[in-house]
Amino acid sequence: MRRVFGFTLIELIVVMLLLVVIAGMVVLNLGGDDAGEVREEAERLALLLNTVQEEAILQGQLFALAVQKRGYHFLQLTKKGTLEPLAEEDDVLRPRELPSGMKISEVEIDGIVTEQDEEIGIVLQPTGDIPDFVITFNKGTATWRVTGSIGDGIRSTQSVEGRATS
Repeated sequence: MRRVFGFTLIELIVVMLLLVVIAGMVVLNLGGDDAGEVREEAERLALLLNTVQEEAILQGQLFALAVQKRGYHFLQLTKKGTLEPLAEEDDVLRPRELPSGMKISEVEIDGIVTEQDEEIGIVLQPTGDIPDFVITFNKGTATWRVTGSIGDGIRSTQSVEGRATS
């Protein structure tokens, strides 16, 4: 009796099917979810704002955050008395564009809500004072907010059915 080495067609199809299922699971896991992306961006902005607030206090200088629908950047008061963007070479405080599909849908400063059709500024004083503000990030159904106030500081919170939670 002669022995035949190799795989049957059924065995090859089963292996290919398993590879396709595993590859699909990997792609879904690497793709991330909207809530995770929105949370990460809100936490990044809160951390950057805390950093700039500390820098304003240390340098005794005024800084500002300029917010647009698709991103944000930081400004610094120059000796000439004008607000100028921070150098793009600064990797930490460089201008940021939001990931695809994400937007800043609303900015509230001292109780005044502004739809994000134009650039809005938040001033960070050298005294450490900040206005009360809420910056709302959206992607799909996921919503996170960056909030700031003198009493609570700057932090990111998740919005659940119209109310923010830490």
